[in-house]
Amino acid sequence: MIIKSKSYKHNKAFKTVVDYALREAEQDDSFVLTRFIKGKGLSNEEISNQLLENEQYRVNPRKNNVKLYMEILSFKSENSKDLDNTKLKKIARKYLSLRSPLSVALVTAHKKEKDHVHLHILLSGTEYKTGKSVRISRDDFKHKVKIPAEQYVHKQFPELEISAINHNPSKKKF
Repeated sequence: MIIKSKSYKHNKAFKTVVDYALREAEQDDSFVLTRFIKGKGLSNEEISNQLLENEQYRVNPRKNNVKLYMEILSFKSENSKDLDNTKLKKIARKYLSLRSPLSVALVTAHKKEKDHVHLHILLSGTEYKTGKSVRISRDDFKHKVKIPAEQYVHKQFPELEISAINHNPSKKKF
C-alpha cells in the first residue's frame, strides 16, 4: 500500500479538495466515511463549510498554516478484486486512528479511476474544536503511521501482500 500525503495552506482548498474527493464519476460501488462532520446527505459545500468552521478554532494561527491534508492510500491493481468496501472501511478507520484520531475527516474510495483501488482521506489541519495542529514530522509519519498501517493490513488481510511496501530496503553494496 502506497501512502501519499499532500497539504493545502489556503481556505479555497476546502471547496476544491472536497469536490475532487467526492466527484460522482468515481462513486460507483463506493462509500463515504466521515468523522466529526454533522448531518447526513450533505452537499460538498456543507462539508467544506464544516471543515472551514473547525479551522476557526486554531490555537496558533499563522499565515502559512496547513489547513487541510489529503492522503491517498493506493493498492496495486492485482489486489483490486480482493478489496471490498468492508476491508477498505476497516483499513480507513485504522489509518485514521493512527494518523489523527481527533481531526475532522472524510474518506472516499475510488475504484474506477486509473486501474487500481485507492482511498482519499481528507483531514482537517486541526483537531476537532480544540484548535491543536495535527502536524507530525516525517519521521513520526513513517514510524507511527505508515509502517503500523502497513503492518495492520498485512496482518489482517494477508491476501493484500502484493501491495506491501518495504519501508526499510537494504542498502546495496558496491
